[in-house]
Amino acid sequence: MQKVIYLDKSRKYRKLFYILTVVLSSFVIGVYFRNSYLLYIGFALIILSIFYECLFSLPVLEAIVLPKENGKYFKVIIDNQESDFWRIRKYIIINGWIYLYIFQEGSNRTLKMWLHKSNFKDKNHIRLFAKKIILENL
Repeated sequence: MQKVIYLDKSRKYRKLFYILTVVLSSFVIGVYFRNSYLLYIGFALIILSIFYECLFSLPVLEAIVLPKENGKYFKVIIDNQESDFWRIRKYIIINGWIYLYIFQEGSNRTLKMWLHKSNFKDKNHIRLFAKKIILENL
């Protein structure tokens, strides 16, 4: 039986933090460059970055389907679409963090991400995933 590890796909807090940081920096630009044309360039770049972040956000990894015993490939669910033949090229496991650099064979699509234990819906799934990575060398 294949084990499915579900991840929290909510990025709303990151977007909210990003927008608040950009708004704060726009106030700093407004105060520092009051009577300069750099004020208009700064505001244009800030509005452009907010627009880009809201419309063109990265794909969201929703779940990882671990392979059966002696399987080399695992499945990944990205934006409600399941895709096969994913392998781990690099990984780093530090305490409650896992860095993954995964690629899809055939299409050469890659994903790089840091996963914290808070990203997993079940807190024990990070242990299961780390154990699977280390012991079976996906």
